[in-house]
Amino acid sequence: MDLIAAININFNPEIFGGSFTLTWHGFFTALGIALGVWLPVRLARRVGFPEDDVFTIALVAVPCGIIGARALWVLEHTNQIQNIGDIFALTDGGISVYGAMIGGALGGFIYVLIWRPHFPRWLALDIAAPGMILGQAVGRLGDTINGEHFAKATDLPWAFRYTNPNTEGPWASIVDGVIPSATTWVRGQTGALAEAPVPVHPVAGGYELILDFAILGVLLLLRRTKLLPGWGFIFYVLSYAAVRGLLALLRSDEQTLIGALSVPQFLAIVTSAAALAMAYYLWRNPPRRPEPVDLARELHREEARERRQGRANSDSAPTADKPARRQRASKAGPGGVRVRKRPDKD
Repeated sequence: MDLIAAININFNPEIFGGSFTLTWHGFFTALGIALGVWLPVRLARRVGFPEDDVFTIALVAVPCGIIGARALWVLEHTNQIQNIGDIFALTDGGISVYGAMIGGALGGFIYVLIWRPHFPRWLALDIAAPGMILGQAVGRLGDTINGEHFAKATDLPWAFRYTNPNTEGPWASIVDGVIPSATTWVRGQTGALAEAPVPVHPVAGGYELILDFAILGVLLLLRRTKLLPGWGFIFYVLSYAAVRGLLALLRSDEQTLIGALSVPQFLAIVTSAAALAMAYYLWRNPPRRPEPVDLARELHREEARERRQGRANSDSAPTADKPARRQRASKAGPGGVRVRKRPDKD
């Protein structure tokens, strides 16, 4: 199998080291977050959604996504956690894309639900979905270079062969258990597997990367239709769940949860069920799709109403004393001097 034709990847996972180390994985993760915010801002302009509010929602959704990404990775790799500090060591270990998706979506949706109740929340989810899948796709470029997410060995011509000794890719065959030869196995045990790397399926940096961009393309096409708000986000959740669940069959580093069911496959089932529940709700309660001008006018009207309500609440306490002041003023004589009334004499 060592002589099988494959796509050789010979990148050092670190862009530069020293006192501050920047990896390709970290670079593309940051770039994915930036583009994941930029695209919804662009889409929001076309429907009259205030850009400032998109940035505000992103300030909540992005940290929630990072927390969810790390939390799910920790739950999947509890055997690698030795103390509390290991939980927060983002540079040691990894993050979960599924956790980022769930945490970011929940964080942003709850924020809109509580602190921006007048916002069209289903339309907000539709605006966020293309940015989320774009961020996921760009982040997979870092996985391609790092050789992470070990996959099963294959002899397909588009297989990836990681040749850089600093990448984790060459260890894929050891994790998979597919050993091409006893010589390769010995070299792998002694840390020299890079001399004879095994071609593997390009799961994260190939298949999922392409499928993520395909989902993005469909989402952008759906925005040109008269699809009611919410259905674009539902398509995103269902399609990514299908991609993630099926590609898990080709990966060899997944933690099993129930029998042969891996954690991502379990989450794919859960998120699909949630998306179908959302679809049933929208089918029974279809939201109105506001035109761009109508949406801007409605948001402006709601904000003005909130400001008036706030002023009314702030003035409610002083107005309670006004009748008493008017009564005292009515008893005052000319010049505001209060005149004491003498009792009548018979």
